Amino acid sequence: MWSPDGASIRRLVAVGALALALAGCFRPVYGDGPAAVLPGKSASVDVAAALKTVDIRPIDGRVGGKMRNELIFLLRGGDAAGPIAYRVNVKLSQYGQSAVVDPLAGIPETRTVTLTADYTMTRAGTLDSVATGNAVATATYFSGLQRFANIRAERDAEDRAATQLAERIRSRLQAYFATGK
Repeated sequence: MWSPDGASIRRLVAVGALALALAGCFRPVYGDGPAAVLPGKSASVDVAAALKTVDIRPIDGRVGGKMRNELIFLLRGGDAAGPIAYRVNVKLSQYGQSAVVDPLAGIPETRTVTLTADYTMTRAGTLDSVATGNAVATATYFSGLQRFANIRAERDAEDRAATQLAERIRSRLQAYFATGK
């Protein structure tokens, strides 16, 4: 039969106290409460309301337009534009490559589209950068012998990658507004 000694009980109590202390460190992104807006300063921030004050500048190209529209929808949830407190400039680059090539015909069977977005968020009316970063998204598609099917498949892959990029940038902006970092 197992009989606990004093050291085992103390260890168990210490582990329980540590778990309880760490549980108090958790704060949901959309939760109310203090969050750092600027490093060293604390204020109560509604992350969803802060995201609605972000303006996304136009992005060049069809894929850039798709990504911008996705990002605007993710930030505002379909609401109309309100007062602008921040502006985000995104520089988008695209790279495509053949992932798998048919060894007999020499025709690419699977292709990969990679999108890279470098973004900078500034306060509206200033050039002071408050957050910068980059995000990468990759999507693959089947490349067959039909030219128009290939074009459509490539567009679909670009759209999927643009949606992934928009979600990643939104997550990073959420983290900024929740933590100030």
